[in-house]
Amino acid sequence: MTSNEKLGYHSQNEDNTRSDPSTSNTDDSVVHHESTRYYLPKILEPSIFGFQPTSDITKVVGDFLYNHIGKENVEIEAKLGILVNKNMQTRVNLPVISETVISPYDDGWFTFQSNMTTAQHRNFNNLLNERVIQTKPPYKGGSVEYKHLYETDRFYSGTGAGKVRVTIDQKTNKIIDGGIIKKTNVAHLNIYSPNTHLDYRISINIEKPNRLSYIHQLFKIDLTQKQKLPDGTQPSPDLTHELEVEFLNPRILLEERLKIEKQQSNRYLDIIEVFLNNIRVLAKRSLPPQ
Repeated sequence: MTSNEKLGYHSQNEDNTRSDPSTSNTDDSVVHHESTRYYLPKILEPSIFGFQPTSDITKVVGDFLYNHIGKENVEIEAKLGILVNKNMQTRVNLPVISETVISPYDDGWFTFQSNMTTAQHRNFNNLLNERVIQTKPPYKGGSVEYKHLYETDRFYSGTGAGKVRVTIDQKTNKIIDGGIIKKTNVAHLNIYSPNTHLDYRISINIEKPNRLSYIHQLFKIDLTQKQKLPDGTQPSPDLTHELEVEFLNPRILLEERLKIEKQQSNRYLDIIEVFLNNIRVLAKRSLPPQ
């Protein structure tokens, strides 16, 4: 066997009968290119070195979260929305054609708006409800669980940094157990997604756990409608719609980080990739703004 045969292809000079269609059977796995036939291996290795390199975005997000997940009562969430140029008051338009992380050291020229249209909100609601049904038995993968909570959030200015969120049960008009939470933003990372209708922001916050909606394995997806309360008591007619993907328990990510520090086998970047994939598939299924 020649060295070329070991690499999985044959030249015409080495095997004339293989290059003559009249003397051999046609195989769908054979790719014809001029006088050379290339055979598709049964197992296609991810690279010449046998491993798949981590994508830049996964690495950047992984490093960003790595520096914060050791904090107490940490919350990791990603919200869908649009990045808006402060001067133009329109969605940012960067000279890129694929998903791009914007440097946190140069993000003062735009804002992130997490509000979406009623139609977009309804579309996500329908998509997620359908997924709940699709993952019921006999479905073999991870199921999607759903819980609808009828609650109202009111936000107040807290002492120092952050805001205080008070969650009211709409049926009893009373504060739910654990419903008074101080939420402080620690850091965020903005991702521009030119091929979808929505961008997204990944945030690190400090808060205590609260309500759930759609749950799948390590993550929950909150689809909420919020009524602005300017003075904390009187509701305004403005209703905002938001979607966020959040880690159910950031402790899992912390445990994987500790394995990295001990130079042990870990799934840290695998978890980050699934987190990003959840955001991406939702962004790709968004309706255009009205």
